[in-house]
Amino acid sequence: MAKKAQNLKPDTVLKNYWSNNEQFADIFNAVLFDGEEVIKPEELEDVDTEESSILEHRDYAESIQASRDSIKVRKKSTAYGVELVLLGMEHQEHVHYAMPMRVMGYDYGIYKKQYDSNAKGYKSFEGMEEDEYLSRMKKTDRFTPVITMVTYYGEKPWDGAVSLHEMLDIPKEMKAFVNDYKVLLVEAGRSDLVFHNVKNEALFSMLKIVLDRSLPREEAREKVIEYARRMM
Repeated sequence: MAKKAQNLKPDTVLKNYWSNNEQFADIFNAVLFDGEEVIKPEELEDVDTEESSILEHRDYAESIQASRDSIKVRKKSTAYGVELVLLGMEHQEHVHYAMPMRVMGYDYGIYKKQYDSNAKGYKSFEGMEEDEYLSRMKKTDRFTPVITMVTYYGEKPWDGAVSLHEMLDIPKEMKAFVNDYKVLLVEAGRSDLVFHNVKNEALFSMLKIVLDRSLPREEAREKVIEYARRMM
């Protein structure tokens, strides 16, 4: 068992660490709500890759699973029913200079899947206006929103783009008309996030120390991975 744990890849360890609902909810609350505990661990569910009404086709679900590092659905009961939000997390050990495009592609894939699944229910004009039928979507239909967070564990400061605009050479007079897409980026070694989960607090405190010191890169990386492995 010990040998198997030592052979775990960093990305696998981090996926397992963030599979914990308490830790996952805590980091999203820290990033989105300045530490206010808006998202509750008990509201989170892993996206079922075979049976979810959001990702219902196995082939598509497996492709999402292969490309997304961590993804959960938040289900919150309200006076009007159940409120759904998909929360995704990407783990980066290296700067990715096309990250805005990559995140945009992940999010589009989930929205496109929801649209395709929804459209399958509209096979005739019955109960639909002409424009709705042609759109394969009623004007009252709504999809589940997705929020993607990128958590960067690298040693050097992130110097890549955090918005689509930063990747484009846009004439000044055209900028207002070019749609942007922003990355929700967390630099683990340089963040001042407010955590309530003691494991997250300890992990990020350690990351700050390890990534700011002149330890050999591999030694620093192994210390962080070993800590995350023990917390799984």
